[in-house]
Amino acid sequence: MSDAPLSSAPHDGVRPRWKWVLIAFLVPAVIATLQSIAGYATRGLLNKEWPYAALQFPRWMVWALVTPLVFAAQRRYPLARPGLGRAMGMHAMLSVVLSVVMEALWLPITLWISARLNPGAPAEAGLAPLLIFAVFGRIIPGALTYAAILGVASTLDSREALRRRDVATSQLEGQLVQSQLAALKMQVHPHFLFNTLHAITVLIREDPAAATRMVARLGDLLRLTMSRAQAQEVTLEAELELVRLYLDIESVRFADRLTVTYDVPREVLQGAVPDLLLQPIVENAIKHGIAPSAGTGQIAVSARQMDRWLEIVVRNSGRTIAAAAARDGVGLSVTRARLSGLYGDAHNLVFAPQPGGGAEVTVRIPWRIHPVSAERTTHA
Repeated sequence: MSDAPLSSAPHDGVRPRWKWVLIAFLVPAVIATLQSIAGYATRGLLNKEWPYAALQFPRWMVWALVTPLVFAAQRRYPLARPGLGRAMGMHAMLSVVLSVVMEALWLPITLWISARLNPGAPAEAGLAPLLIFAVFGRIIPGALTYAAILGVASTLDSREALRRRDVATSQLEGQLVQSQLAALKMQVHPHFLFNTLHAITVLIREDPAAATRMVARLGDLLRLTMSRAQAQEVTLEAELELVRLYLDIESVRFADRLTVTYDVPREVLQGAVPDLLLQPIVENAIKHGIAPSAGTGQIAVSARQMDRWLEIVVRNSGRTIAAAAARDGVGLSVTRARLSGLYGDAHNLVFAPQPGGGAEVTVRIPWRIHPVSAERTTHA
């Protein structure tokens, strides 16, 4: 399971992207300019007062420059509870102040254009109408423009906050699943270790040399399992290496009574499989199939790729295993739970007693190359 902590950084809002801001204001800027041109042309004043019409374009594009300030105000005073009333009041005030400041900057430009278009008119005569028009004709639309930008900023902020909550929830769910899988995996270790130690105890009295060999194999096996204690998936090749060590231990116990065969093509060895997938299945086959039989027994492990699936089959001879014993045993029940946790419904585990004796367990999981093998292939 990953030790990386969940992201706990506070949500600081969405920053506007200049490309989309410019595009968003380019549309109303062009429309307003064309409408103004049409209005002056209808009254026959376009030749003289075209600068007023042209002024509409930069007026709107200045709002594009102001947009980051509105987004910053939304981050400082978000439209959310608690404090919604205070935030709305602050934004109302900021919209008016910002509109007044912008009109105060545009007024000298407007007066300068008016003086050039009407050189004989007194400046005082045109100042009062311009001030009234600026207050009622510009500030109110400016406040509405501010409100529109604020609405977009608030919507984007809400979507980003929801996305972050979804990511955090997914991380929590993923860590929970990994914890559950780790707990299930840890159930396999003591179960297998107890059975092996019990077998060693029996051999110490009957065959001390065999008990010594079994202890050595057990040490190798434990070193291998500890080296990948945090891994949930390994390559099929690595999993078969662990199975071989385990069966070496069992071969010491059963001497010449146990035969093991493998039918695994090289091309499937790098497939990803759950760690400790096969050992409980093989242990179950020996415990219920081989051990109770007086004669020799065989374990056969095969694997093949079938389109997008990896199919692994473990067969054993010997006594026919009752379905209930296989279903309720620790090995297969834990294996089923781990497969469900790793793959959901995209897996299959079938236990089938064989009429002639023994049983067959078939595991089918999604086929994919293990990341370590894929990286090794890339660098090769």
